[in-house]
Amino acid sequence: MPPRRRGDKLEEIGSYKLSDEQLPKRRYRKMPGEKASSEREPDEFDTPALKRFLGADPFPWALAVCVLLWVGLGLGTRVHMAFGVLLFLAGMAICVLAQIWLYLSIFLDDREAGFLSLLSGWYRLFYLYMNLELVWRPFVLSTIGILMMFTSVGLGLTRAMSES
Repeated sequence: MPPRRRGDKLEEIGSYKLSDEQLPKRRYRKMPGEKASSEREPDEFDTPALKRFLGADPFPWALAVCVLLWVGLGLGTRVHMAFGVLLFLAGMAICVLAQIWLYLSIFLDDREAGFLSLLSGWYRLFYLYMNLELVWRPFVLSTIGILMMFTSVGLGLTRAMSES
């Protein structure tokens, strides 16, 4: 922007100052040899714990295993009723593991919130509503577990009705 003339002083348009004093100089000096956090490579603790442990994001693998179990045991229920029981137990186990994953995520995010969510279901619902990025993956897995349990009951009932 071009400076404009006001009296005998040149004044730049845009900045507003309370006084004509010089701004203080920056006291921070970068240590020699150190890079800023935006310039350095991420270290091992910048990735989630499960990703560090498995080397990749575990969610797509867990989702694929759950769907394969669901389809395989669902087809097996048509052959023998024991597969229906296994499908129900697998669905229940997936729901429990998804809830454990959810609680671990809350604890890793905030320890106090983790203890409060263990004590109060209302607090857990409120906390999860406020932090949806923690919820969606365990929610998808627990939904698949619930659908597996409903599928096993439905297939068991249709099998029982067709036999009688």
